[in-house]
Amino acid sequence: MTVTFVSSSKALEHLQEALTISIDAMKANPAAKKHVGELWESFLSTFFSRIREKESKINLLNLISFSNIRKN
Repeated sequence: MTVTFVSSSKALEHLQEALTISIDAMKANPAAKKHVGELWESFLSTFFSRIREKESKINLLNLISFSNIRKN
């Protein structure tokens, strides 16, 4: 079986853009902090639920070494 992986660079570009927009929004309007936090919370909730795909019974979180992530 051959598996083809798409470069993660596009996803990282989108995340960086979202981070930049979030930071800029909070710098321009500190009152936006709550709303920005709610948006990130919603995104991360959806993201992690998709990583732990229940239908396929595949949990991609099991493939990640969080101790390696903390080292970076």
